[in-house]
Amino acid sequence: MQRMEPYILSSDAPAVRAGQAAEIEAMFEAMFEGDRIFQPSAFWEHYNRRNVGELSAFGFENAKRTVARNYFTFVVTPINDQFRFLAQHTRVADWPKVLAGLWSLRDEQVKWFFLAFLSVHTKMLWLYAKRHDPDGILSTLSEPPLGNPFDVRMDGKLVSQDLANSVLEYYSVVGGLPAGYSPRVFCELGAGYGRNAFVFLKMFARAKYIVVDIPPALYVSQRYLTELFPEKVAFTFREFGAYEEIRDEFERSQIAFLLPHQANMLPSASVDVFINISSLHEMLPVQIAAYFDLIGRITRGWFYSKQWQVSHNRFDGIVVREEDYPKPAAWEVVFRRVPLVQRAFFETMFKLSPDPGGAR
Repeated sequence: MQRMEPYILSSDAPAVRAGQAAEIEAMFEAMFEGDRIFQPSAFWEHYNRRNVGELSAFGFENAKRTVARNYFTFVVTPINDQFRFLAQHTRVADWPKVLAGLWSLRDEQVKWFFLAFLSVHTKMLWLYAKRHDPDGILSTLSEPPLGNPFDVRMDGKLVSQDLANSVLEYYSVVGGLPAGYSPRVFCELGAGYGRNAFVFLKMFARAKYIVVDIPPALYVSQRYLTELFPEKVAFTFREFGAYEEIRDEFERSQIAFLLPHQANMLPSASVDVFINISSLHEMLPVQIAAYFDLIGRITRGWFYSKQWQVSHNRFDGIVVREEDYPKPAAWEVVFRRVPLVQRAFFETMFKLSPDPGGAR
C-alpha cells in the first residue's frame, strides 16, 4: 500500500471554485498519516483516482451521475443477474409503467441505450421494493434531488435504485434486531455518498449516525448529509490524535464523519449497530481482519454485512469468498441468507454481545 500521487482536483473543477479542494486534499493527507492497515487497497487506489477525476470534471453537484455509479448504482444490460431477476419478478400489469417514456430519455453523460436500461432497471427495482415495504417507507420518501440523480420517475415522483436498495437493507437490519429495540448509535463503514444514512436518519430521527470512509467518499457523504440534515449537529472531518481531544464535540453530534484510523480511536462498545455493504471484499485479507477487529471492539450490539459471495479483485490479485471472512467464534449468527435482489451477494446479521443493553 503506497501513497498515491497526485490526488489534486484540476484547476477548473467545480469543487475548486466552491473552495472544497483543500478539504478533500486534507482528508487524503490525514489518511496517509494514519495507520497503514486502513489505507486503500489497490482496488481503491484505482477507484479513488477515478472518483477524484469525476469530481474534478463534474463536481459534487453531479455526484449521483458520476461517483455513485462506482458505489451501488448500476447501469447494466439485460444479461446482468440483477436485471434478469427483477424482470422475472415484474408483474405483467406493471410493464407499461416500467417502459413509459423510454424514447424521450436524454442525458449528456450516458448514451440513450444504457440510459433506457438504467430507467427500466430502476423502475423494476422500485416496484419490487414497494412490494417488500410493509411500513410504506417508499410511499413517504423520494430520492433527494441533491447530487443531480438520473431523472427516473414513478407516478411523478423521483425514484432511484439507491433509495429502493437502502429501504430493503433497512428492513434487513431492523429485522435482525429484537422487537422494540431502538438503536442509539449506528456506524457505517463505506457509506458511499450516504444513501443508507439518509434512510436510517429518517427512520431513527433521534439516533446518531457515524460515517467511516476514505476520501473522496468521506467528503461526498459529509457534504450530502449535512446539506440534507442541516438541523442535525455534525462532527465534520478534522485531524486529531486521540479521542479525548474531540470527545465532547463528538458525543454531542448526531452525524459524524471519520477516517478509518480515526474510527479505531472510538471507545470500546460505543456503537449499537455496525453496517457494511459491499466493500469489505474490496480489501486485502489483512485489512479485512483489521476491520473485523475494529468492529468487534467498538460494537456492543449487532453487525450487518452484505457482500459478494465470491469477489474477484483483479487489482490486488485476490479472490475473497464468503468463508474467508474471519468471524470470531463468539459472534452469534442471527441470520445468513441471499438478499432479495442481489442474488450473487449474501447478507448476514451478527450479534456481537451477549447482552447489548436490551430494548430501549
